[in-house]
Amino acid sequence: MKTIILAAGQGTRLRPLTDDRPKCMVEVNGQSIIRRQLGVMKECGIDFKDVTIIGGYRVDVLREELKDTQINIIFNEDFETTNMVCSLMCARKLMESEEDILISYGDIIYTEEVLKTILANTSEAGVTVDDGWESYWRKRNENPLDDAETLMFDREDYLTEIGQKTTDIKKVMSQYIGLMRFKGDGLNQMLATVDKAIKRSNDQEPLWRTDRKYEKMYMTDLLQGMIDEGCKLKAVHINRGWFEVDDVDDLRLAESEL
Repeated sequence: MKTIILAAGQGTRLRPLTDDRPKCMVEVNGQSIIRRQLGVMKECGIDFKDVTIIGGYRVDVLREELKDTQINIIFNEDFETTNMVCSLMCARKLMESEEDILISYGDIIYTEEVLKTILANTSEAGVTVDDGWESYWRKRNENPLDDAETLMFDREDYLTEIGQKTTDIKKVMSQYIGLMRFKGDGLNQMLATVDKAIKRSNDQEPLWRTDRKYEKMYMTDLLQGMIDEGCKLKAVHINRGWFEVDDVDDLRLAESEL
């Protein structure tokens, strides 16, 4: 298994903490997000030589920070004008040569238990979802639906919808955290869906349930595209054990609860 960490973002909502460093290097109680994440991976048996980080903003600082590791860092030179899916595709050659890929956002903190849950899942396409999301979202927002997005799954735990804005809390059965795994046919289907997104954008055709073009696609746009193309995405359930650090309030909340 190879691991890809998506860490190209600028973290504008964390400024001035990100004026001189990428978002993944913001410290939470004295330790950077990326070091926390790598520490959990190491404890779960992931070798750093099998880890690739997609950097962008201040990639020079990230390279210096991790120069003592065997981690491969790929630079998304278009980080200012692209989004998550384009960053992921900077590692396309790696994914085409492998059968098993773990993908993690670079701005999340999670426990060993959370990581072990997705590592133990046997499905060919697994997406980690937090069933205890609502209590966490209410601490982050007065109205949890201000930021939460739809996530629905059927009786067999396969996702049916993800990443859409909603005013109906019943459509948020759980919450996506930015940690997923693709292997075998699941990985091939993911790459095939990316190719369809590129072709649709080039042909000026709409993507799946979004007005965004390929260059600006979120990961949830890609996952929804896979669902709509008939791919089976398994919901891998957790109940808390993670934090997202998107702005200063998120940082303070994570520091208070860790």
